[in-house]
This record gives sequence, C-alpha cells and structure tokens, in this order.
Amino acid sequence: MSFFVLILLGVIQGLTEFLPVSSSGHLVLLYKIFGIENDVILLSILLHMATLLAVIVYYRKEIFKLIRHPFCKTNLKIVVTTIATCLVVLALHPILKSSFGGSYLSLCFVISGILLWISDIFSKKEIAPYTPCDITNIPMTYTQAFVIGLSQGVACIPGISRSGTTIAVSKLLGVKDINTKYSFLISIPIIIGSLLLEIIGGATITSVNIWGVLIAFVICFVIGLASIKVMTNFVRQNSLKVFSIYLFVLALFIILNSFWFKLF
Repeated sequence: MSFFVLILLGVIQGLTEFLPVSSSGHLVLLYKIFGIENDVILLSILLHMATLLAVIVYYRKEIFKLIRHPFCKTNLKIVVTTIATCLVVLALHPILKSSFGGSYLSLCFVISGILLWISDIFSKKEIAPYTPCDITNIPMTYTQAFVIGLSQGVACIPGISRSGTTIAVSKLLGVKDINTKYSFLISIPIIIGSLLLEIIGGATITSVNIWGVLIAFVICFVIGLASIKVMTNFVRQNSLKVFSIYLFVLALFIILNSFWFKLF
C-alpha cells in the first residue's frame, strides 16, 4: 500500500467520521478502488482510533466529569448502550468480516440514507433550540439507551453510518439536543473494544508501511479535531436529507460501476 493511499485514507476518515455518511463505508470503498485486500479491518480500526482520540480531546471536560462520577446515570446508560451493541455485533459476527470486502456497500449506503431521511421527516417538529444539560444525567431513559445501542450494533457494518444511525434513532425516540454528543461518547468503548479484540486475535499489520500508517494516524487526528466542532454543529442545525441524497448518489455510482463502468 503506497504512502499516498495511506494519507488519503487518513484524510477521508478524519473528514467523514463526524458526518452521518459512514466513514468505514468510505474506507471500504477506497480499499476496493485501490485493490487493498489485506489488513483492512485492523487498518480501519486504527484510523477510527485517531478520530476517537479527537473525540476524547474535544470532549475531555465531559469525559473527565464522567470519570469523576463513575456511577452517574449517564455512565450507566453508556454501559446499557454498549451491552446492546455487543449483543448485536455477536449476532452479526458471521457477516461482519465479509462486509469489509464491500459486498453490501451500496445496500448499506441506501439503508443509511433512508434512515436519515425518515428521521428528518418524523422528528422535524420535535427539534428544539440547543440547551446545555448535565452530562452526568442526560435526559434519556434506559430503554432509549438500549435501543440506541442496538442501532449502533447494526451500524458496525460498513456503509451504515454509526453516528448517523445513532443520531437518527435518537431523534426518532425523542432524544433531542444531546444526541450528537452521546453518539460520540458511546463510540469510545466500542472502538477500543474492537481494537483489543483484533490484537487478542493476533492481528498484525504485515503488508502496510508502518511509518505511513503512523503519519496517516496523525493527519486523521488533526483533521478530525479541526472539523469535529464545525461538522457536529452543521449536522445538528441542518436537515439530514442532504446526506441522504449524497448516500443515494454514492450507492448509485457503486451499482453503475458494478454493471457498466468497471472502474474497480
């Protein structure tokens, strides 16, 4: 894998992680375009770790407050969400490996687009001006936290946006204002857990330039940190339909390529 491709992967991950368009789906699409077949899952997780680090730095005050109050209601809800996500991931495990080959990419982009469109229609009247809330006691029930966790589990499949799915489901459940922040907070244990599972499973990067990966990691982190505020505010304040249209067009391009273009 060339140095240029690794840098491009880092840039795309940094830009798309904070938009409801599936950063993992975009990475898988690039893997297909450049013919990358080895180390794709571990590489995706490492790049997600870079944007996760950006999330931790950006939300450091909230995270430190949650650490200082380990048994607060928000932490308990994050645990409930994480358990629900793990249950779904275990159930879907047989298809997760193959999904990184891009087999379901166009279908998953369409599913993400439909979910965003539906949530935008049915929750539009529920949107209220942003009001800060106590991070240790976010206005959400444990049932809502569990359902959000189930949706996050399904979104582990590349092409189904994790942030888009959890934000859309949160809106449909009536969870307003804090859904973007909560979406990124619940990604922390899942991404860390995914990396640990890959390491425990003996995964190593064998066919990738290590220095290239490190530089891509840094670039991904810097771009992610620079864009997180702008992008999360844009997502919160604007219609999600624009992202739906983008995903539909992207899915159509992949389908047309499969039948006619044959570019990758």
